[in-house]
Amino acid sequence: MRISFRGAAIAGVAAVAVLAPAGASQAAVSLSPTGDAPFPDRAYVLTLPQHSRLAPGQVQLTENGRAVRQLQVAPVGAARRVKLGVVLAIDASKSMSGAAFDQAIGAARAFASERNPRQKFALVTFGSNTRVVLPFTSDEGKIQAALSNPGTPSGGTALYDGALNAVQLVRRAGLRGGFVVVLSDGDDHGSAATGNDVIEAAHAANVKIYSVGLQSASFDPLALQRLAADGGGEYTEAGSADQLHEIYRSLGAQLSNAHVLSYRSLVDPGRRVHVEATVAGLGTATADYRSPQLHIDAKPAHSGGVWDSTGALFIAVLTVAVLIALALMLVIKGPRRSTRERVAEFVAPGDGPDEESTLTGRLAEGAERSLARAGWWEDFVKEVDVAGFRRSPGQVVVIAFAVAVSVAFLIASVTGAGLAGMACLLLAPLVVWIAVHTRAQRQRKLFGDQLADHLAVVGGSLRVGHSLPAALAAALEDAPDPARREFGRAVTDERLGRPLEDALEQLCDRMDNREVEHVSLLARLQREAGADAAEMIDQVVATVRERQELRRTVRTLTAQGRLAQAILSALPPAALLLMTVTNPPYVEPLFHTSIGHIVLGASAALVVAGSLVIRRIVTIKV
Repeated sequence: MRISFRGAAIAGVAAVAVLAPAGASQAAVSLSPTGDAPFPDRAYVLTLPQHSRLAPGQVQLTENGRAVRQLQVAPVGAARRVKLGVVLAIDASKSMSGAAFDQAIGAARAFASERNPRQKFALVTFGSNTRVVLPFTSDEGKIQAALSNPGTPSGGTALYDGALNAVQLVRRAGLRGGFVVVLSDGDDHGSAATGNDVIEAAHAANVKIYSVGLQSASFDPLALQRLAADGGGEYTEAGSADQLHEIYRSLGAQLSNAHVLSYRSLVDPGRRVHVEATVAGLGTATADYRSPQLHIDAKPAHSGGVWDSTGALFIAVLTVAVLIALALMLVIKGPRRSTRERVAEFVAPGDGPDEESTLTGRLAEGAERSLARAGWWEDFVKEVDVAGFRRSPGQVVVIAFAVAVSVAFLIASVTGAGLAGMACLLLAPLVVWIAVHTRAQRQRKLFGDQLADHLAVVGGSLRVGHSLPAALAAALEDAPDPARREFGRAVTDERLGRPLEDALEQLCDRMDNREVEHVSLLARLQREAGADAAEMIDQVVATVRERQELRRTVRTLTAQGRLAQAILSALPPAALLLMTVTNPPYVEPLFHTSIGHIVLGASAALVVAGSLVIRRIVTIKV
């Protein structure tokens, strides 16, 4: 008997003994694929009749008439069998009223007693409607209680609806597969589902359908025979309700008598293969399949590397192009030097090599010339100068660019994500500006803390008879940086002929310090009206100290708000990082769906906006 191959379960154990109306049994074997062996490995489940045993060498397996090599036969273990569920779907229509229904339930008790005790069991009855009498369970008490109260037969025979609900019961239970045994005494009447619906659902759920026909006045076995043939099972017919006990008992025993046949196929790709298993003395079972086509991966063997991403290639090409352009500029034009630089070679020669003769110096000079017209360059130069870097702004730009390219290439190489490297390269200017500005602000704050003490020293020099420029110059000897550096610049400008008040106003702008304006006003008054500079300096010192005390008080009162800003700003990304590490499936939709990207963007914008609002609240200028 040929068994349909479609929809074979992963561990689908097949075949039942077909009992003749007189009750005599006929031996049969069944063959179905397991579905868990990747080609060219193949595996089938061979189900034997009740109480049959296999001897070594009793099974022969062929593909298209040729014996397979290295055939291995192993019995299906109990652990594998209990992962499959069994559903009995019993006709509870009006035609089954009386002894027929009672005998069917009694046969179900015989079936339940023969099954593996750990195998899950369910019971469904169908008339005009389907009723789940017993959901899947292995509890013997619940099984016997359900079989003791199966309900009363009534209505028509919705055969396909009952079979479909039984198959769906297996799928909803999350089982790997199972068996559905359908008992009816007639054809389908009034089902919303069709036979094709039942077969498709059985294939999808790895379920085999067995059917039992109970002869009656309106008996029509065609529907039951089709379900069994296309559902991978077998059809059995009983002449009377009394024969159901033996049929069901035989089914329960045979569902655990199975062996796994495994081997490696040697057929060519894309071929239709006829598999035939012959068990000496028991019978023959067949199955068919088509060997898969060969699929050549379009990607090279090193697919997934950094050079396979568009972003990484773009970074590499851009880097090479920029370096070649800079090299050509240096070779063709050469370094441009001002008159002061050329004269400096003769009046102040250095012991070491000229910095601008090196490649870094030339690149830095070229970068400064290229960026000189940019609107932000002047502010950047000022911030670099105030921050106290030992390197020129051009050198800072060149070094930052080289570091950014290296880090971007490293990230792209390690992660294989070219976009991550591109993002790193695009964020580099912002990171450099934040670093330079932060250091400059730190120098300005330090300058403000040093100002009162420095002006006190200047006041002492004024009392001994020094002029204001001379007092400022004298105070530089013991002053710390950045006060010495910034006031030294003002003193140098004054010596070169620039009015002292103008030099101090420039210092006020560079250091963003309003107290220096008082010293600038003092210098203007002394030059124009000859005021007492020492007394005025003392007043300025007192004012500066009071304002510094007020700033410290304000910072103390706003410390909680600034800490709250830091915590609330860092908490969302920290929580996202923690969940990404500890529970990746939970946050995976945020990174792999369009809605997730929108949520991430909106969340980042809200966090930044909230941080800026808190910062605005706690920032009080004194």
